Amino acid sequence: MNDLNDKKKMTEKKEAATRKKVVQSPKKTPSSSDYECLCPCKKYIVGEFSVGCEQCEKFWHYSCVGLKGLTEEMGSLLKNWLCPDCFKSPHSYKEVALSSSKNDCVENRAVREIIKEELQLFAPKLTQSLNDVINGSTEKTVNKAVHLYSEVTAKSQKKVIEDLSTAQASENVISKVQTKMHTDAYERNLRKLNLCVVKVPESNKATSKQRQEDDAKFCLETLKIEKRDFISCHRAGKPDPKKPDYCRPLIIKTADEESVNYYSNHGKGWKESSYWINLDLCRADREIRFLARKERKKRQDGAAQKNLLKNP
Repeated sequence: MNDLNDKKKMTEKKEAATRKKVVQSPKKTPSSSDYECLCPCKKYIVGEFSVGCEQCEKFWHYSCVGLKGLTEEMGSLLKNWLCPDCFKSPHSYKEVALSSSKNDCVENRAVREIIKEELQLFAPKLTQSLNDVINGSTEKTVNKAVHLYSEVTAKSQKKVIEDLSTAQASENVISKVQTKMHTDAYERNLRKLNLCVVKVPESNKATSKQRQEDDAKFCLETLKIEKRDFISCHRAGKPDPKKPDYCRPLIIKTADEESVNYYSNHGKGWKESSYWINLDLCRADREIRFLARKERKKRQDGAAQKNLLKNP
């Protein structure tokens, strides 16, 4: 009797719910004996609204049928709402099948027969191919894949090693270039007030002081450098006993850059008493000027050769 009473109560609850368009779940979680979820999902959602189907009279949660966000008033305005089980598309499969069968013709049936025969011929071959793969070809395929993977990995590792070597070599080159640039800048700064004269005979006096006095006298008298512009002079390098006739370059230190520009003709060189007065350049600057003169001479020789061809 108790079971019959419980079923009767649940039926009355369902009937009372179906008379409404929209019902709401309790905001507090009820016990299983007090409340039964009407939605087919059978999941209790606190405070969730449910809408009833006009045909089967089942209630569905808003969130289960894509109506999440609607209020109770909005749900009540829905007319003739059908649940997913009762809703049918106007373009059903039966109608499509009937229309296709009506429009079917002899040509379509012939094409279908041809396709069917080809599929029947192709099916055994496909089955055999699958059996071959399963029975023996799988191992070959796996071995080939492993081999290809090992080759790709080896190439990748080799490339990484080469890149690292290149990067390390580049760092070494950059470091050497930077060191050379700093050295050249330092040398250039030391020589910025110096003049250089080559092929000047060296004095044969005994002491270095006497020889230096002779060089200073040569600068003032022969090269005609004024005393106010002259600071000191010295010979570059050490004497070579194997080359007794070799004269070391004479380096002259001047008072300022204006004097350097004046006596060297602004770096172009100045000839005084058969001696050329030039700037005291560092090795890098000398090489640059040598290459520039070489290129200029090459262009001049090319131009002269063209003139000879034009005017033989």
